[in-house]
Amino acid sequence: MNKTLLRNKKGWHSFRSQFTGIVFMVPFIIGFVFLFAKPMIVSIIYSFSSMTINAGSVDLQWVGLENYVQLINDISFLKIVWAEAQSFLWKIPMILVFSMFVALLLKDKFPGRLLFRCIVFMPVIFASDLIMGLLKRNSTISLSTSDNIYMLANGEAAGFMQDLLSAFGFGESFSESLSYYIGQIFTLSWASGIQIVLFIIGLSAVPAELYEVCDMEGATKWETFWKITFPLLSPTILLCVVYTIIATFNSNSNSIMTRIAETMQYKIPYACVQTWAYSLMIILIIGVVYWAISRWTVYLD
Repeated sequence: MNKTLLRNKKGWHSFRSQFTGIVFMVPFIIGFVFLFAKPMIVSIIYSFSSMTINAGSVDLQWVGLENYVQLINDISFLKIVWAEAQSFLWKIPMILVFSMFVALLLKDKFPGRLLFRCIVFMPVIFASDLIMGLLKRNSTISLSTSDNIYMLANGEAAGFMQDLLSAFGFGESFSESLSYYIGQIFTLSWASGIQIVLFIIGLSAVPAELYEVCDMEGATKWETFWKITFPLLSPTILLCVVYTIIATFNSNSNSIMTRIAETMQYKIPYACVQTWAYSLMIILIIGVVYWAISRWTVYLD
């Protein structure tokens, strides 16, 4: 009797969890069907066609894979894709490490914790189209595309750091590289708001009893992190990796997106080809990364 009741409770809990997930997916499904499905189908048709714009009409002519062959031969576009891919190889890990580090600092209770959590989330608010438009109209500084935290000093602070490092005997190349990566702190904080929130939520879901057991067994903080925190945080890491890849590849400062927008102004079918090729590349990368990380992901029952 007890086993039957337990199975019924588990079945009801599973059904409720699935139903809740479906309810949260309903807005996306409605938005996709009524807002995105038709443009996606139209863009696929455009990618296999040539377009002639006449007065009051648009004529399409089927050309098959001609536009895709043109993409393969477009060396300049492929170079941009390769350059962006190389930058993502270090940018995405740095965002994840920075986000996890900040989340670990903000997970415990201390005076002003709520204020600091709001501060780290502010870039997400400022990155919205409305706020960004106001900032661009009222400032000569482009916060969304800045790559240097010293921008407010017009590069003088960066030059001072390079001179200081040179005075201590470091080479010019080392000084420039160190100054560049320190300057990326602004970019990291700008792109890490959502990930920090997700990591804080993931850290809050780790049972406190496990940490108590570690303290009783005399485990160090370093051992506790790698044996308890990091494995149980792996589902959140997987989520943050996927989100970061999508957000980074679709950033407004992405040169690929800029190139596609420029192509769209004079050659719409070819821009659709670039868009779909770029989208498929992102899907492939996400699939490979998801497969690799999910193999060691630990789910707490």
